[in-house]
Amino acid sequence: MRVQENEGEFDPGDPYDAMCDSFRIQVAEMAAQAQRIAIYRDMPPERQLSAFMAGVLTGLIGVCFVSIRDEGREVMMDGIKEAMPLARQQAEDIISEAVPSEERG
Repeated sequence: MRVQENEGEFDPGDPYDAMCDSFRIQVAEMAAQAQRIAIYRDMPPERQLSAFMAGVLTGLIGVCFVSIRDEGREVMMDGIKEAMPLARQQAEDIISEAVPSEERG
């Protein structure tokens, strides 16, 4: 399983790109919604980020695992690891386009 197979210019008319963007937005909205929950707001920022990462990563891997046969789990994990540099670059590009550098923390 390789995310990089569809690497290239973003095309909102392409169903794959459109769904990738939809999932990206939904994850960002989850983080924004968490700010409205008192228990989340009461945690220190490091714990907030840790809780978000733990939940999102566990959910991601869980959804992937129930979508494949058990024997494909290591291949899936390798695919997730291989996708991280591209995901980082895409996130950095999106952030740099959307948020001026002086506003970034």
